[in-house]
Amino acid sequence: MRLLWLLIGTMVAARAVPACELSFAVEAEFPPHLMQQGSEWTGQSVALLQRLAEKSGCQLRYVNSPWLRSLQQLKSGELSVVSQMSKTKSREQDVVFIGPHHTERIWLIGDPKQLPPIQSMQQLAGQLDYGRIAELNGAYYGEEFDQLKQQPAFARQLVVISGIQDKLALLRAKRVNAILEDESVLDYWQHKGYQDANNYQKLLLVYQSPVYFGFSKKALTAAQLDSLQQAWQQMEQSGEVSRIQAMRW
Repeated sequence: MRLLWLLIGTMVAARAVPACELSFAVEAEFPPHLMQQGSEWTGQSVALLQRLAEKSGCQLRYVNSPWLRSLQQLKSGELSVVSQMSKTKSREQDVVFIGPHHTERIWLIGDPKQLPPIQSMQQLAGQLDYGRIAELNGAYYGEEFDQLKQQPAFARQLVVISGIQDKLALLRAKRVNAILEDESVLDYWQHKGYQDANNYQKLLLVYQSPVYFGFSKKALTAAQLDSLQQAWQQMEQSGEVSRIQAMRW
């Protein structure tokens, strides 16, 4: 009888912790962080999130969603998590930030043979005209960038793209003259020998900041969010986060 009650107690306890499914926004390749191989996803962010999900007793489900829509769905609870998310006060109202999982260094990238030298972003508000600069809709490039966007001479040079498109292809096709991109992406293109990648260089550091996994407060319970935070701390303390980050993708 005692054994029976123990079994019943175990079953009740198991039911008290519902199965956890994390819907994770992906759209296009963002090497070395998000990369698709056939029907599978890989990369640094994927590896970290997969391990975090495993340690928290969760399953990962990939959802194709452009960046701006992903932010909206995260806020509404339609999505559980996005990666590469900058922490801001306004976002903290709806999102729990876990990490950071990467330090993002956003550079103005272009062909130095085709563009005049630049020393500061302020020059693009008057002295310099780069023609067309690709920026990701909904991305955060820092307070200075947001302020400069209020100046017509700067704003008219920006070409807003809706998703994480192949920005190298945009440069090669001359649809834009420069892009705003994390240096790790350019390093990956050049390391892997992508066509014409070596023609493009880092021209000016625009913004640097740690980025996080952003988890929806509406999609997940407080207990699930707490479990994810504890699991991340364990991964950091054990060195698992550093080992995955050090891998060459």
